[in-house]
Amino acid sequence: MKHWKRTSLFTVLVIALLVYGIFYLVGLKIVKKSSGDVEFAPGENTVKTATTISNNKPKNIILFVADGFGFSHLSLSMMTQQQETSPTLWEQFDIKGWHDARSTYGPLTDSGASATAMATGVSTNFGVLGQDKDGNKVTNAFEIASAQGYNTGIVTDSYFWDATPAAFVAHVPSRDHARDIMKQYAASEVDIVFGELEDVGEDEVPTEEETLDILEQRFQLLDESLTLPEQDSILKPIAAIYEEDEVQDLNSTPNLTTLTDKALSYLTSQDKPFILLVECEEMDSGSHRNDSDRVVNGLKSIQKTLSQLLDFAKANGETLIVFTTDHETGGLAIVSDDNYPSMQLIWASGDHTA
Repeated sequence: MKHWKRTSLFTVLVIALLVYGIFYLVGLKIVKKSSGDVEFAPGENTVKTATTISNNKPKNIILFVADGFGFSHLSLSMMTQQQETSPTLWEQFDIKGWHDARSTYGPLTDSGASATAMATGVSTNFGVLGQDKDGNKVTNAFEIASAQGYNTGIVTDSYFWDATPAAFVAHVPSRDHARDIMKQYAASEVDIVFGELEDVGEDEVPTEEETLDILEQRFQLLDESLTLPEQDSILKPIAAIYEEDEVQDLNSTPNLTTLTDKALSYLTSQDKPFILLVECEEMDSGSHRNDSDRVVNGLKSIQKTLSQLLDFAKANGETLIVFTTDHETGGLAIVSDDNYPSMQLIWASGDHTA
């Protein structure tokens, strides 16, 4: 296989899945029979609303990454309405595209190499963050944006030094270098970080106390209420850090939707353009475990958060939404027999697939 050369960051963004507005299609009701079974039934038809694509240059960019979300996950989401009152969004995106986020060697990738490709436009080795295949530091989108006066932020339902968000901040040879990644967060220009802890005190992961000490070198830590600091001329960068698996599906308090809403409140309070990375990692974790219920709940979280972002973009009028994924996980297949409309979710692997 040839090496995949450096491509423009903006090319990656343009050919990624771009989304404007709120769109509606036929509603489909989902009934989970078991961990592997799904039923669906047609809902009421909805009227397709014409949309207009603006030629104006957006002021803000929100990149939504659905980790581990493959074409079968997309098909599942299109075939099943995750909430009775909310039709799926996928088929009515104005612009659809494809981006190549393969690692330098081999057709399959991991979140580190894939997110580095998205953040920098450079293909790299498996597990590397913010470096090329030869170990050279490569500038990422957040660094470019900060130098041009943008605010930047990260919201994830995974641990905040996980590969996808960290690729937009850190430059390390291995995604496992947790302490180095955290220190680079503290030395960065990132303005907001919402995420979890994981495996604290194990291997290269600092204790919770040390982790928070590192973050406090740059960020004001918010409590569980997510109350923003009193606004003055410039708000201090903020972070909200939660226990492992505290932020999962829509039943969690908080959840990805509420964290994203708070991040938008913070960013729009500043008189500056911004780039926000939002990651839903539930699809990846659920697919690694072949946990069909967790995948379905992850789809619900994606849909609600994406709807929220589209609402924001429509009202704001100056924001581009980019929805994409980093890789596929689990080898999901959706199987139906003669007992329509039942479906069964079948898994081929617990690893990354294509």
